[in-house]
Amino acid sequence: MEEINRFVMLAASGRFTLTELCHDFGVSRKTGHKWLCRYEAEGLPGLRPRSRAPRSCPHQTSAKIERWILRVRQRHRTWGPRKLRDLLQCEYGLKRLPSCSTFARILRRHGASQRSRRKPGLYEVERSTLTKAMYPNHVWTVDFKGWVMLSLLQRCDPLTVCDLFSHYVIGCRAQPNQQFGQTLRTFKALMRRHGVPRIIRVDNGTPFASIGLGRLSQLSVWWINQGICVEFTRPAHPQDNGAHERMHKDLKAEALTPPSPTLRAQQRRFERWRRIYNHVRAHEALKMKKPAQMYHRSQRRLRENDSALRYPKGYLVKRLSGTGHLWHDGHNYHVGEAFALCRVGLRIKSTGRTELYFANRLLGYLVYDPAEQFRPKAYIALPDHKPLAKTNPKSKSKV
Repeated sequence: MEEINRFVMLAASGRFTLTELCHDFGVSRKTGHKWLCRYEAEGLPGLRPRSRAPRSCPHQTSAKIERWILRVRQRHRTWGPRKLRDLLQCEYGLKRLPSCSTFARILRRHGASQRSRRKPGLYEVERSTLTKAMYPNHVWTVDFKGWVMLSLLQRCDPLTVCDLFSHYVIGCRAQPNQQFGQTLRTFKALMRRHGVPRIIRVDNGTPFASIGLGRLSQLSVWWINQGICVEFTRPAHPQDNGAHERMHKDLKAEALTPPSPTLRAQQRRFERWRRIYNHVRAHEALKMKKPAQMYHRSQRRLRENDSALRYPKGYLVKRLSGTGHLWHDGHNYHVGEAFALCRVGLRIKSTGRTELYFANRLLGYLVYDPAEQFRPKAYIALPDHKPLAKTNPKSKSKV
């Protein structure tokens, strides 16, 4: 401003020509004439910097559209610009909406969202051991959200079941606990309505897994009896079930914050959230389609009466006792209470080793060693168990 005022004062003195002043101050003649015209019209205040923003913008988003965007955002606080734009187009029938980047700027301008940096992926999923879902009901992912305390000091364990291919939330049940009986009743009700999948993917927690043979629990044994293959993720690797964990993030933000006073009220919130998630919310992994557009019921029906497992020809089929014990060749083997009254298959190989199968899953090998000192004479060795070298019965240490 000091240089502009000095330029104007020197021009008004008449001692210098405009060309000489523009050359000395390093500006064009057009800029010099502009300053002189403003000085003559408004005086020194007219030389102040002026905004170069356009006075009008014909493509500016209307105030009505901004109100619609903020209103929908208030109803769905966790949705981004793409989902909000799709909702306004499909559900509300609004046409000629601005781009997603304009949606984001409007939300930031009104304080409805903040720019955040996406964290880089530190953990990669090992797909070699996991089945890729190819069609609906091919793979179901199952997990507990983690218990929360309701307003009336009642425990709630949300059990969630999701179809991996369509991202359709099949069930979200507010259970009072994670015990086998309650979880079994929930799965029977879901499978009567939606059918039976090919594969169920779970983590290594209860009641899905155990520390017994094959990591199978009572619930996973019941799944196998229904003809379902059970997949376990790696311990301490939640990224193996990343899509399900991402769904849990939306569930917590939209239906558990804050929790309801009772289980019945919380279940009603879960059902409202599930309807919006399946039928209203567009999914970017599905190319902005709704999960309900990709999902359909399974053609496989639930078997109310458990049928006996069938094994290939050449297997010796035996039924376990009510406590999970197997009597074979004059020896008693403890298989596990999870397999009580189940049919197992024994395969005797040419090497003399007897393999123990439940359905198509190898549980271990039947071992009888009278010289064994630190375990029962008859026991079941795990599949990766390496037989120990023969020891001297009089020796106190094992080789």
